[in-house]
Amino acid sequence: MYCINPECKHRENDDNLTSCETCGTSLLIRKRYRLIRPLRLLDRRLATEIFEVEDIQDNGTRKVLKILKDNQPKLVEKFEEEALTLQWLDRPGIPKVDIDGYFQLTVGEESEPLNCLVMEKIEGEDLEKWSATHGRISQKVAINWLRQIIELLGVLHENKFFHRDIKPSNIILRSPLTDSGQIHSSFSPQISGGAEEETGTYGELVLIDFGSVRQISNTYLASIKLGSVTTYISSGYTAPEQMEGKALPESDFFAVGRTFVHLLTGIHPVDLPRDGKTGRLLWRDKAPQISQPLADFIDDLMAADPAARPQNTQLILRDLNVKGLLIRSVYRWIWQLLDSPKFKLSIYGILGLLIAGIGINIATMKIQAEYLSQDGREAMVDGDFDTAREKLSRAVELNPKSDKHHSDLGLACKQLKDFNCAEKQYEKALSLDPNDGIIQYNLGSLHEELGRFDRALEYYTVAMKDKKVAAYAKNNFARVQIVHKRNYPLAIDLLLEALQQTDSPANLRSTLYKNLGWAYFQANRNDEAELALGEAIRLDDKNKADPHCLLAQVLQERKDPSAGESWQNCLDAESDNDSPEVRIWQLDADLYLTREGVQP
Repeated sequence: MYCINPECKHRENDDNLTSCETCGTSLLIRKRYRLIRPLRLLDRRLATEIFEVEDIQDNGTRKVLKILKDNQPKLVEKFEEEALTLQWLDRPGIPKVDIDGYFQLTVGEESEPLNCLVMEKIEGEDLEKWSATHGRISQKVAINWLRQIIELLGVLHENKFFHRDIKPSNIILRSPLTDSGQIHSSFSPQISGGAEEETGTYGELVLIDFGSVRQISNTYLASIKLGSVTTYISSGYTAPEQMEGKALPESDFFAVGRTFVHLLTGIHPVDLPRDGKTGRLLWRDKAPQISQPLADFIDDLMAADPAARPQNTQLILRDLNVKGLLIRSVYRWIWQLLDSPKFKLSIYGILGLLIAGIGINIATMKIQAEYLSQDGREAMVDGDFDTAREKLSRAVELNPKSDKHHSDLGLACKQLKDFNCAEKQYEKALSLDPNDGIIQYNLGSLHEELGRFDRALEYYTVAMKDKKVAAYAKNNFARVQIVHKRNYPLAIDLLLEALQQTDSPANLRSTLYKNLGWAYFQANRNDEAELALGEAIRLDDKNKADPHCLLAQVLQERKDPSAGESWQNCLDAESDNDSPEVRIWQLDADLYLTREGVQP
């Protein structure tokens, strides 16, 4: 047996003892539970411990005891929320917690109380381990397991909760019992698609680890707007909006999609290639055992935009059968046909003939294109990129020889994450005016976003010769050197040169100083980094997070006590870009402030 006291020097005890031989703590918790063995390596640095326990008041039933050792209010609040959620959601497929399963326990006169949660012990194997042993699942298993998980999510979502950490290791395939009550050790559902699979022996799934669960409330929605929601990230499974602290119920669907990609391919999502233009996972060729309709369905679950995913579990369950998937696939094919460039061009071609037939001349078409282009640019300023794309597409059709129209359309496509369209339009604009530095800069920016850093540097090098965009191009060229090439001296030289040559607006100068401070910091020139970042913050009228996050790192490196203030500013400030480093820095800020006892 084990001692529950986390401060005890030797916690393992003989089974015949009633009190810990080392510290004297009772080995019978609440006159009911005995700690049999730890289910995770005991580590003083971790906030929680997990034990298998014996419940002597329940005929010696084995259960799981989760212990929170850290009494920080934020951690206690999350622990209580987990307990209340499991008590509330009393149904198969979710670990059961008795009404008295949550309690506090004091193990020493001067010790803070331990928060304890006793829950049902699920006998079985999590799907991450199961997948490593058994390989890819079949289509029939995938549909059955998908329905089980979506039905469990339906219970959560209907009760205004969402999970926020769905992944294979948080789903257990429950081991079935024999007639004698013993567990089959070799149980596994059929994965080959053979005749035995028709029996429907798929197994029961249980969703576990509700430590990240959150209740959907007006307070939570307000917290999202304020950016004060704690973020939970499981690499490869977490939805993009959740990484930004804006998790929604649809974020659970994204994680489910990524989970089933893992189960269908046998490959962790982070190890799968991505489309360089769209960012979508390229996984279908690794799952030849499933149909295109099911693959389409899973891709829809993983759509980057939450609005493009199914909006509730009822819609998912309605379509999650052979007939529903087929109908859905037909609708998808029709929509793609209607939305295809060839179809649209054919329609516009007919309209063009009609226009020519009534005598509209080329000059008039150019005038119309100019008006449409102006409308498109105004729509972009307003953030309405769909309208901008529509207007600019028509402008390009009316005047295909205008490099400006193609370049503007490329920008609209880039904002909509249609990188194939953006690259095509920028390349067309460049073919019409090879000396335009703005187009060169835009192409460099596009290639940088797609991860083609050498191509980006080539375009930025050309753009640096154009005075209109030279400072912007040098800034971006330097950023690539900092983040991806680690050539800090070159980055510093370029940024200093840009600052000396430019009289650009304060926001650009602020960005240049921010990147200069970043390069100094990476080069271990902390005094210069602090000065540059201070200037970046002074010039910044948008209160962006980047310079605050970097300054916090500089100050922390120097063990300056004001680092905490900068980390708080990093967390509170706005971030007007999607750069992964800013999201990581803000997570670091949250961790630092929590560790130092400051509630973010």
